[in-house]
Amino acid sequence: MMRSLMVVLVAVSIAATVAAAEDDPRTPIKLPPDMRGVFLEHMRDHMDALDDVMAEVADADFKAAAKVAREELVAGSGAGFGRYLPLEFREMGLGMHRAAAEFADVADAVPAEPTPADWKKAMEALQAISAQCRACHATFRVE
Repeated sequence: MMRSLMVVLVAVSIAATVAAAEDDPRTPIKLPPDMRGVFLEHMRDHMDALDDVMAEVADADFKAAAKVAREELVAGSGAGFGRYLPLEFREMGLGMHRAAAEFADVADAVPAEPTPADWKKAMEALQAISAQCRACHATFRVE
């Protein structure tokens, strides 16, 4: 009885996963197996870096936030993913890197005693980074 229940649960789980993938309107990205894990790790590194930038902003340490953005988000890694990615994905990725560079410049310009206008400008620049992430995740999925 328990084994039958397990078989049914596994079958339902597989069917739900297949149905979810079929209902997912995002553009699939197919990567070679050896690149998929590395690519996903790279994307998680971006999320970690963005979280680190936000933590520095929350501490009002704009210079540290700019440093993290420059070191972790501005330049692409040159890891060779581009040849497997659609042009639109690559353009969004470049947009994120450019937004991170713009944020770093804005954050570096924030004085030691930031005004509300300084905070607003920094937060707008930070949001421009996350908007790129959001747009890409709404458009693509990795298979």
